[in-house]
Amino acid sequence: MRAIQITEFGGPEVLNLVDVPEPTPGPGQLLVEVSRAGVNYADTHQAENSYLAESSLPMVPGGEV
Repeated sequence: MRAIQITEFGGPEVLNLVDVPEPTPGPGQLLVEVSRAGVNYADTHQAENSYLAESSLPMVPGGEV
């Protein structure tokens, strides 16, 4: 599947469109097909590693589905 992935911290220039493996749901989970996801204010801070909690790389922003 295609996703925006961040492999280094910075501004919009660190957002890369990549192919990543299709996720597999675990026990008690379900897989949701997403056609669009929002990037919110917290995502922009995570990309800069300036959010409340430290971010780890690589990461895929867009928790707003």
